[in-house]
Amino acid sequence: MVWGCMSSHGVGRFHIVSGTVKDMDYIEILRNKMLPTARDLLGNQSWIFQDDNAPCHRAKVVQKWLEDHTVNRMNWPGQSLDLNPIDSLWFKIGYEI
Repeated sequence: MVWGCMSSHGVGRFHIVSGTVKDMDYIEILRNKMLPTARDLLGNQSWIFQDDNAPCHRAKVVQKWLEDHTVNRMNWPGQSLDLNPIDSLWFKIGYEI
């Protein structure tokens, strides 16, 4: 599996995931991939982070980490991956490969 991120300013870093992502694994991805990407692409602009309702995304320790790092999150309804814009990016990547 691959974790990736994007914004209207471009695509960000991605991370190849081996096995199931646990809460602490997800925090490491956020720390090492998401935050640096946000800084690179957006600088000091305000931004909103969107993820889905995967169990590791909703873990209390992850929620606290996001709050501690002042990451503004978008509320996202469960089972709505078809509305997630990154799915279109993954489709395009797969098509190009």
